[in-house]
Amino acid sequence: MKFLSRIFRRKNCGVCGKKPVKPSYYYNDKDEKIPVCYKCVPYAERRAYRKA
Repeated sequence: MKFLSRIFRRKNCGVCGKKPVKPSYYYNDKDEKIPVCYKCVPYAERRAYRKA
């Protein structure tokens, strides 16, 4: 299943849903690597997402 999610990865920010500008990558609660735009990085760190 991780192989398929790697191929069809979302290209949107994992927090706000918009196209990420200067993305940083984090792992969410389901251990999926998600891009996070620079505006949403403080929120992602408050949510305790792990840095990739």
